[in-house]
Order: sequence, then C-alpha cells, then structure tokens
Amino acid sequence: MKKMFFLALLSMMFFVLAACTEETAGGEDSGGEGSGDGGDSKDSIVIGFESDAATLMANTDVNYVTDAQIRNIYEPLIERDIETKDYVPNLAESWENIDELTWRFQLKEGVTFHNGAEFNADAVKFSIDYILDESNQSFYRSRWVDIEEVTVISPYEIEITTSRPFPDLMERITEDLLIMEPGYVEDVGNDAAANEPVGTGPYQFVEWSRDNHLKLEAYDDYWKGEPEIKNVEFRYIPEFSSRLSAFLSGEVDLFKNIPVDSVAEIENDDNSKIGEASSSRINYVALNTFHDGPLQDQKVRQAINYAVDVDSLLENVLNGYGTKITGPLSPVNSGYVETEDYGYDPDKAVELIEEAGYTPEEISLTLETPSGRYPMDNQVAQAIAAQLGEIGIQVDVSVNEWGNHLERIQNREMGDMFILGWGPAFEQQGTIGNLFTEDAPYSSFHDEEIDQEIYDANGTFDPDDRFDAYAELQRKLVEQAVWVPLWQQADLYAVRSDLDFEPRVDERIVIYDMSWE
Repeated sequence: MKKMFFLALLSMMFFVLAACTEETAGGEDSGGEGSGDGGDSKDSIVIGFESDAATLMANTDVNYVTDAQIRNIYEPLIERDIETKDYVPNLAESWENIDELTWRFQLKEGVTFHNGAEFNADAVKFSIDYILDESNQSFYRSRWVDIEEVTVISPYEIEITTSRPFPDLMERITEDLLIMEPGYVEDVGNDAAANEPVGTGPYQFVEWSRDNHLKLEAYDDYWKGEPEIKNVEFRYIPEFSSRLSAFLSGEVDLFKNIPVDSVAEIENDDNSKIGEASSSRINYVALNTFHDGPLQDQKVRQAINYAVDVDSLLENVLNGYGTKITGPLSPVNSGYVETEDYGYDPDKAVELIEEAGYTPEEISLTLETPSGRYPMDNQVAQAIAAQLGEIGIQVDVSVNEWGNHLERIQNREMGDMFILGWGPAFEQQGTIGNLFTEDAPYSSFHDEEIDQEIYDANGTFDPDDRFDAYAELQRKLVEQAVWVPLWQQADLYAVRSDLDFEPRVDERIVIYDMSWE
C-alpha cells in the first residue's frame, strides 16, 4: 500500500513539474534582456547608442544623442508630419498668429505628467521661461531671444509676445520646446530633475546609469494610449565593433550609423535588416577661423575646398550613401538655393595658397573627428588628409570620443579643422542662424556683416523677402569658404528583422510608433 502511494505521489510531482516548465517556457518571464525573446511576449527593446545623454533635462542640450532619448519622455506642443513637413497639433490643439508680434495657442485638456500633475498653460510658460533664463545655460536661448513675454490667458490658453517679428517661432516651438512639469522641477531642483525627469510622454523614467544605460517603462495613463513596447533600454556602447557584436548576438535590437562597409554583414544575417533614410542632417569640415593659423585667410579656405574631392569621398569611402551638398543647406531644407560648387581643382588650390603668401608645404593642419558618430567619419577624415597631402599640405588626424569632440567644439578648443554634422533641421534659420552667429561655435566662423544679415533675415516676416535674404546669405557663405560642405547624410540603421521600425528624415527614435511583428 505504501509503495503504491509513493508511486502515485511521484507521478503527481512529475506532472506538476512538467506543467511549471511548460508555463515558464512560454510565459512572460521567460525572455532575456533586449527584445524579451521567449514565447509570443515581446514587449521590450534595447537600442544601442554611441554615447550617453548629456542631461535628461529638457530644453537644455542640442546634442542629437540627448534629444533622441528624452523625446520619449517629454513632448512638444506641435509635431511635424514627417511626410508633408506640415505642423500638426500635439499638446497644443490649435494656434493663431494674431499679428506680427503676437501668437496664441489653445492647449489640450486631460493630459497628465508622469507624477500625476496636470498639464496646463503654466507648464508651457515655465518651459519657455526656463529656456530664456540665462542661468540655466540652455543652448536654445539664442534662438528664443526675441520672446518678450509669455502670458497665461487661461488654464489652457497661452499667448506669446515677441519684441520684433519672429516668423520662425512655429519652427522653434516644434523643434526646440519640450514641456516640463513646473511643480516637480521647483520642488526637487534642476539637478535632480536633470537626473530623474518627469514629462507627459509615452515613457517614464526608471533608471539612469551614467555611461551604461537609460531605462524607461510605458506610462499607463499616456493620453494617446499605451505603447505596444512596454520596456525600453538605451544602452551606451561607444565602439562600433562592440555595438555590431551586441546587435548580431541579439543583445541590442536597433542602432544607428552603420559604416557602409558593414552593411553586407548585417544584410546577410537572418535575424537582421537594414533601415535607410535620407536625413536632413548635413556633414561638413569646419575651417576654424577662431584658431590662429592660415585658415583665417579666405584664400586658404577656398584652396582647401578646391583640394577636397567630395565626389571621390562619396564614391570610394561612403559607397554612394549620401547626397553631395555645395553650400550650408541641403535640398530638404526650406529656403535652399543651389550654390556654386568649388569642384575638385588641386592646381587652383595651390595657386590660391601661393596668392595668400604660403607654399602648401609650409602649411601643417590638424583635423579632428569622432569615430562612429557619423557614417565612416574616421575614414572620411583620413581620406581628406590624404587628398590635402597630395598638394603638399600635411594634416594630422586626431580621433575623439564623441562627447569629448562635442565639448571641445562648444568650448572652442578645436585646432584647425574638425568634422561635424548639423541637424536634423528643416528651415534655414535652424542651420544658418545657429551656425554662423557670434555665440555659435559649431562652424568656427564669424563675420559681423554676415551676423547682421542673419539677424535681419530672421526678423523678415514676408516669406518672399525672407527667402531672398537667406539665398544671398548662402551665396556669401560659399564665397567666404566658411567650411568644406560634404553631403546630406544617408542614415543607415541595423534593425532586428521582426521589429516594425521606419527611419525618419528627422532622425527621431519614436518608440511609441514601433512594435514587434
């Protein structure tokens, strides 16, 4: 009898263990890191980035890496239709340009921040005032200096008054402004809010480990409805080879800026695919006139333009991924006009250098580049150094970690030349107005006459007159040879094969729009 009972007990334990094993194999907890593989319950994503965000505080840092992450936490008043480029409502339901100095916005009701606080006009005013407050050191402040007053008309209506015509205000609101929760920031202070952000977006903050990862989770009360992907990790992997290895092994589901020589490896992987889009970002070589040396001479800068063979770089280094530009804007920018192409003419380059009082062999320059921030950036820098070497100019290439590269530019610590991309920007002021004014270090060029012309163009309300003013500016900047224009960037993404993801021309990583197939 005891023997039969023991056998029955063993049999029952076997079936219980088998049932538990089967439930674990197909249940929600069976997935590992990354996309949450296991059964049919993919609800997580890991996105690889080449560097950490500079801050999680909205309206502070212009760096793409920062912006791409925090736009999943915070939201703008107005979005842009990625196909038509038209402005579309988001936290603002409607807007009216009352006159050249007055703009009024009607706000959406029923939206809450991640801490439960109500979104309203006070939050909009607070967020704009944050940009305007010099003590916050917001990069965007120089774009918003024409704002005279922000007035709360009612809990869901706000009015913005400008000191002079500000036709670019809609663009600035769309591209720059993200809405913060004023009570939270005032309660915990800027430093704490910059490390544990609160917004109205589809994802709320979980954890930020500096130089390791940022983790987010879906906000259950998001006003547009819950996202399909519930858990998000931005993982920071500076070296491209390490990012690629993490992707091919399944630890990372998506990352941007694939070197063209790695496209085939990803395409040949059964679990991977390539995402491609023409970005509104432009790439260029800045010729630093803030640094003492021969590049302060316009003729030498023009010579450098003649000596760099952009067509060859596109064909032989980028394998055709990119569209050549000849000036400070690309065809995707509003206000773009075709400018004269210097072309490749090494004899002309030598002639101009001699007219400036040098021989090419007397000129020794530095060229700084990030590695992995832009497609083939390090390889492009080496190829440019070789092209300049062909006419006798010695160029020493220095490779920087991306965060350090950007910091050196912002602090005006760069030497003669550096590689940088700008964007994604759609209208002309977003590029010209922010690269060539006195306070902007990103072009390393400043001219008082051009500065005044930019100021005048920004205040020109008539669209035809504004277009003409910026057209003339583009021609002058090319004549001055303020940099070496390279190309409109082609963005290449490594994408998990079963991830529904569409690359955008504005480069934004909108996880709310993604899903697992």
